[in-house]
Amino acid sequence: MKKLFFILTFLLFFLCFQNNVWAQTSDLCATLKAEPEIVFTTSYGKLRYDYSYNLQELTSLGQQYNIVEKGLFASGLAIVSVNWEVSLDTISKIIGDTNICVVPTKLKVFIGYQDPTIYISNQLSAGSCEYNVVVRHEQTHHQINTAALEYFIPSLRQAVEKIAKEIKARQIDSPSKIDDATNALTEEYIANIEPLIRHFKSELLKEQGKLDNQMNYAMESNLCRRFNAEHKR
Repeated sequence: MKKLFFILTFLLFFLCFQNNVWAQTSDLCATLKAEPEIVFTTSYGKLRYDYSYNLQELTSLGQQYNIVEKGLFASGLAIVSVNWEVSLDTISKIIGDTNICVVPTKLKVFIGYQDPTIYISNQLSAGSCEYNVVVRHEQTHHQINTAALEYFIPSLRQAVEKIAKEIKARQIDSPSKIDDATNALTEEYIANIEPLIRHFKSELLKEQGKLDNQMNYAMESNLCRRFNAEHKR
């Protein structure tokens, strides 16, 4: 019985020792410092003006972008696309005899605007109060876009730096799998960054909504009504 007990004890010790060795082996890559250099780039795009649409066409365009409610008409629109990209550079390190670790070295994140365009109805007379008010209204939308992106970039950088601390190097067993590991790491970064971009877009729409409301529309309409009435005297 003592001999059997000794054998069982030795077996348990051996299994525990082996599990510890395997754990250390599997954690080799995870213990490496894998925080990449983070490079942010942005673009506000080149603003252009478009006067080729009439009132009905602009309204239809605004409804396609979900920025014009049913029952309302658009004499002007400010439309921009939010673009973002993530790319990752890695290096491979050989640890021990067979372990290969794919380690992130540089994370490049781009977020910016593409094709910012202010549309003004071709049915408005240039120089009229209505024309000037619509132009100013849409220019304010563009200024909100610019200010929102400037405000968002620092908080995005902080969030990405935190994400980078949590994403570990990938362990592979063959050099032929380096590209696959790099792609997997890139997808992991994208999956973590995407909610941040969605949050930015949501907050941007909220800020734009503060300008597009019935009270502001009424104020702008009354402004031109009073202006036109005074200049008819």
